[in-house]
Amino acid sequence: MAPQNPLLGTWRVESFERWTADGTLTQPLGMPPAGYAVFDDTGHAFVQLGRATTTDLSPKDIAQSLMAYFGPYAIDGDELTVTVEASNMAAYIGSHQVRRFARDGDALTLGVEGQYRAKLRRVTA
Repeated sequence: MAPQNPLLGTWRVESFERWTADGTLTQPLGMPPAGYAVFDDTGHAFVQLGRATTTDLSPKDIAQSLMAYFGPYAIDGDELTVTVEASNMAAYIGSHQVRRFARDGDALTLGVEGQYRAKLRRVTA
């Protein structure tokens, strides 16, 4: 029997934090941010994060905050790798995006230490 997939389902982003070069922690997508990460049972990931439309930003600014990518994913211990098929971020296309993750019930934290951290909550399994 294969081990249960700890990421399977739809996860809503609750916070997105990024560290600046000098080590300052920022919230570039505002609070609360908007978006979801979906990990399906066929082994595909779909990630879309951005600023919430309730902010005082223009529609153009909100659209420019969007980070989206998708592709097949693999899990190895506490490490997630998404092989990016397409993205609105040119540098991601064809890359392997590797993230450490920790899950506590319906709460998920993933990111790259010293770069960024996203906290999400399970919507569906």
